[in-house]
Amino acid sequence: MEMKKINLIIWAVLFSSSILIAQTSIDSNKRFIEKSDIQNLMGEWDGTLTYIDYNTSNPYSMPSQLEIKTKKKHQKLLLYYTYPNEPKANSKSKIRISKDRSKINNKSIISRTKLLDGTTQIITEFSGKDGNDHKSATIRNIYIIGDETFIVRKEVQFDGTTEWLKRNEYNFNRKA
Repeated sequence: MEMKKINLIIWAVLFSSSILIAQTSIDSNKRFIEKSDIQNLMGEWDGTLTYIDYNTSNPYSMPSQLEIKTKKKHQKLLLYYTYPNEPKANSKSKIRISKDRSKINNKSIISRTKLLDGTTQIITEFSGKDGNDHKSATIRNIYIIGDETFIVRKEVQFDGTTEWLKRNEYNFNRKA
């Protein structure tokens, strides 16, 4: 009788674990950006831009501020970058979200994962060229979106290599 209880408990644990694993894999295999992710980006952000100088291969960081607004029912985001120590570098850019939300700036989303800290990580990947010598590479853009955090990272893997290089990273916290 005691052995039947143990077997029943083991089967119950295995069954509930398989359901949990299935839910996790479904959640991490989403390949689209949700409207809540986009809404979470709106507002003003303070942080830094760190990038690898193409000539010296050394990292360089500078303060950065960002304001994000939306247009066209959250299908276009307007980004206004300010660099307090280098105002000549101030710029604006756009992020375009496809109607089915499966692409960011015409690059397919390869994964959308909820991370343990509650943030959402969205990754796009595409073939392109990078560096002063314009080498062929796979380029990965990683977006980490949270209530108080927004990170955009560009990683590069040159053709014929297995190493990913972090080319640049914006790391923002929501302004109070």
